[in-house]
Amino acid sequence: MRGNVRYIAKFLFLFVLFIILFSYAMFQGGFVSWFLFYAFLPFLVYMTALLLYPLSDWSVTRRSSKRLVEAGDSVDIELEAHRSIPFPLYYITIEESFPETLQREDRAGEKFVSWDELVVERSMKQVLFPWFRKSFRLRYRLDHVPRGDHHFGSVKIRTGDFFGFVRKEWDIDSKGGFLVYPTRRKVSFSLQSSVFEQGATASHSFREKQSNMVAGLREYAPGDRMSWVDWKATARTNKMMTKEFEQEKSSESFLVLNCITSEGASVKFEGAVEFTYSLLHTLSRQSQDLSFLSLGKDRRFVPAIHSERQREMIRYHLAKLQPDETGDFSKELAKEHTSLPKQAVLMIVSATFDSGIKESLLRLAPYCKQVLFFVVTPEDAWGFEHQKDAKELRDKDVYVKPLTEQDWANMEMEVKA
Repeated sequence: MRGNVRYIAKFLFLFVLFIILFSYAMFQGGFVSWFLFYAFLPFLVYMTALLLYPLSDWSVTRRSSKRLVEAGDSVDIELEAHRSIPFPLYYITIEESFPETLQREDRAGEKFVSWDELVVERSMKQVLFPWFRKSFRLRYRLDHVPRGDHHFGSVKIRTGDFFGFVRKEWDIDSKGGFLVYPTRRKVSFSLQSSVFEQGATASHSFREKQSNMVAGLREYAPGDRMSWVDWKATARTNKMMTKEFEQEKSSESFLVLNCITSEGASVKFEGAVEFTYSLLHTLSRQSQDLSFLSLGKDRRFVPAIHSERQREMIRYHLAKLQPDETGDFSKELAKEHTSLPKQAVLMIVSATFDSGIKESLLRLAPYCKQVLFFVVTPEDAWGFEHQKDAKELRDKDVYVKPLTEQDWANMEMEVKA
């Protein structure tokens, strides 16, 4: 309604302006008055035509420079505008509207120094002079994009006449977006009394008890004995294949990401997602049966990760994952008690550590082969009470590892338990 009133008011303004100039020329007479009237008449006609010209004729499409984007990367966005009516436009202003998810930056390891989320106000406004052109392109760059599923809104187009008497704008619904995956770091992971070790597939004590019952085949991993190599399968697949024994196959591990946090979206939560993805990428390429579970409103359970498709599915889930501020970790973990395999290595990654999580870990310890708890926290927040709880958990064979800024300072994180 307001737009129609403004549209009619502009028409009335142009009509009144025409009447004034024509009356001045009629009553004043002479060369000067009629020269002014005829000189301004083309501009008046242009302003009238501009009012009738539909900006809805414009369409805008987006394209990003990268298909695979990780948190902290830079992305070039290309906007292509097209129209079917070649009406002469003196200028046009294109303004991008960014979603709220892009109003912050991810500066990789720097964010673990201050532990403060860097909020920015992204904006993009460019002035072009298309005249009769039907299409044109423009590019802009987004630096330090954060993890998440980012959806763009509309593109605002503005134009006007030479003197600014007539101004028009239109919001073009140009849907589009891109997905930003969590950053993957190198994780050197070794357990002295467990079945994982970086650069090997199992501990020495486990290999000494290796069963002679062959359960299947898998790709060769560093540390495997040459006597385990199946040369016929290697020649057939053109890949080094080793035998998978019965006892080796029964070695299970379970990786849990705690998405329940009262702090909401924070650097600590981003660190938990990043470490989970890095740890999962390292362990899933070893020989053990690894399962994944994210606890929260966006629950996802993936058993026995062996294929690249499963890893891609988890990475996609972690890219879109948002914290759950209303859930209860203890209750959610209790619901999953039947899903946890008996005598498995249980690894839990969390952005919080409180008494409820502590009690849950104590209840799980007797049923698991080993429990590992990783908490992302600033070093100055890891106070006496947390250290006391961690020591109590270690006495019950629950390994607690705080991931502080010292751990995040290096691109390769080393974890020894």
